[in-house]
Amino acid sequence: MTVEQVDSLRKDIALRCSPALAGIACFLVAARVTVPPQPMFVVLVLEGIALLGLAAFLVRRYLKTPATPD
Repeated sequence: MTVEQVDSLRKDIALRCSPALAGIACFLVAARVTVPPQPMFVVLVLEGIALLGLAAFLVRRYLKTPATPD
C-alpha cells in the first residue's frame, strides 16, 4: 500500500466512526444530567448504544467489503 492509500483508508474509517462520537456524547449527557429512573436516561442510553452499534457496523462492513479495482 502506498502512503496515499493508507491515508485514504484512515480517513474512511474515521468517517465511519463519527456516529460513535455522538453515542459517547449521549452517554455523557445521560450520566451528567439525568438520573437512572427517568425516561430520558433510558432514551439517551439506548440512543448511545444504537449510535455505537451503527459505527461498529459501518466500520466492519467497510473492512469486509472487497476493494474495487481502479
